[in-house]
Amino acid sequence: MQSITKLAAQLGLAMAAQIAHGLAALLLLLGALCSLVSENAEGAGNSWDKWSVAPYATSLEEACKKAPAAIDGFSMPAAAKEHFKQAISTTCKGGTEVWLTPNMSVEQMWSGGRKPHVMNKVTVGELPVLKSPDGRPYRKGSVAETAKALSWTFVHEGKTYVLYLPLVCFNWSWTFSSPPPTMLVCATVGYTVVPGDEIRFAVLARKLLPASACWQLCDGDVCSAPPSPCTADCWSGLRPFIPFGFEPLHSGKYIARSARQVLRFPLEVMNEYIALCDFREGLGESDSWIIQPSAWSIGVTTIAVPYGGQEWPAWGKVDLSKWRKP
Repeated sequence: MQSITKLAAQLGLAMAAQIAHGLAALLLLLGALCSLVSENAEGAGNSWDKWSVAPYATSLEEACKKAPAAIDGFSMPAAAKEHFKQAISTTCKGGTEVWLTPNMSVEQMWSGGRKPHVMNKVTVGELPVLKSPDGRPYRKGSVAETAKALSWTFVHEGKTYVLYLPLVCFNWSWTFSSPPPTMLVCATVGYTVVPGDEIRFAVLARKLLPASACWQLCDGDVCSAPPSPCTADCWSGLRPFIPFGFEPLHSGKYIARSARQVLRFPLEVMNEYIALCDFREGLGESDSWIIQPSAWSIGVTTIAVPYGGQEWPAWGKVDLSKWRKP
């Protein structure tokens, strides 16, 4: 009987030990799940929504001393790494205070804890604030926390690199941005003719204008590259009215299919001369109209075109404007 009691006691101790071991393993698992950055199920990225759970450093001084090693652990270009290490040194000098707002993203972020590591494609989580400091309730989803950070910037090969040090956990982070696409702005000449008219135009310039996506003719709603050039003989009658040194270096001739016509040029054309000429069946050729550089510089948007000695109104009103590609 005594041996049976002793055996039961031993079994109880063994079971208690197994339970204790299981609880320890469970606590370790929960600790791993409560990491600073949580990876989503699809693996599309990581959310920084448990601030200060796994800090990379315990103080600003420590974070600054660890800055060179943290920067070396990132996959940013070598030139950016060297710049940031020299700019920051181990004192975090020159940082600008910024706020990391919900849903903004960084390329990489350090996570601390027992096994510090770099996380890729991290998004700042939205941490709701439910009440004001004096206890007043906020509408659900109307207020969220933001994290203050120090930041440094560096421009390299057309990209702006930004290094962040969040002050809530000192988890060094970085991101970059490309410059916004340059908006295409063109000098535009709009005019109205009769379908079937033969239109000639020329840019009389001192040198060739640059290649550009602005070069375009819109015949009604149909836009295309400018038509074949018209030879210099087309413009021999203009020479007495154009300053010396300006030549018809860009030109075109086409048959209008619609009433509304638009010519687009690079903005450099506003320093040159533009000539337009209309040949209409039964009426012959109109006097050429010359757009002078001053027509653009004074901000004129609509010009009433003189008809010269012709008996028929070739041009009416011609619109001058700047067109921006949508």
